[in-house]
Amino acid sequence: MNNIVKISAGILSLSLLAVQFAQPIQAAPAGPTKHGQLTAETAKKSSWDKSSLSFTGQTSYSGGISATVQNKGSQMDGETVYELYRVEKGNPKNGEIVALGIIKPLGPGETQQLTYVPNLLKPGKYIFKAYQRPGHPGTGELWSSSITVKEQEVAKDQLEPERPLDQFFNSTVEEGTATFTVPEGMKPVEISFSSYVYPEGVVPQQDGAPYENQTVYDNVTATYGPGTHTVHVQLPPNQYWQTDLYLGPVIETLTESGHPMDKIIDADYSPAATVQTVQ
Repeated sequence: MNNIVKISAGILSLSLLAVQFAQPIQAAPAGPTKHGQLTAETAKKSSWDKSSLSFTGQTSYSGGISATVQNKGSQMDGETVYELYRVEKGNPKNGEIVALGIIKPLGPGETQQLTYVPNLLKPGKYIFKAYQRPGHPGTGELWSSSITVKEQEVAKDQLEPERPLDQFFNSTVEEGTATFTVPEGMKPVEISFSSYVYPEGVVPQQDGAPYENQTVYDNVTATYGPGTHTVHVQLPPNQYWQTDLYLGPVIETLTESGHPMDKIIDADYSPAATVQTVQ
């Protein structure tokens, strides 16, 4: 069985420990930071992995802001870091650092959403700053566009999921691929996409039952903000499988009723004809 992978919008505390969202910190003046200095110093001593990060978009919504970073080069050999700056007025690059986070190793063309959802999102101008991998021939850093948060945006009510969830998220699940859309105005939500294998000797029915004792084969769990997302998982070879898209953390073993009705978004499963007997 494959290892379960849990991916989140990479987050960092001051000790560089990963947590669910960008970790708010005590306000500090803009300028060189310890991890930024380390990145610059290391760049002089390390060979470049040929990765190249670029911001492709940013947005604000009720209660939070986010930006999307994409690797437009080769596979990253390791993580890198980002910062979020805020200023009440003026250029946010000259503001205070309000959060830190990590960017996971991205493959060519792969993206990651950087998300900031504090208990109270203050009005002002925000901007994300990220660091390239060591040895990058450029300046070693990149900035998103400025994000303006207005007073009325802070007070808006947040959108909550409504059943049927497949229609709410406009989702499709086909074999090991799931596509869904988190609506504008909704707070980032944790969603899991899992492939399950049926117990040995069990043949799935037309509705995918029986669900009991299906065990997870591969999984991706992440926190998604507004926008359309596509996720992929591996399918077990030469075995009956089911793929489920659902709210919350990974569920490793299903019960007789499968996933709770207030969590399941969409699903697919293998008909008997797709399974070949291993010789």
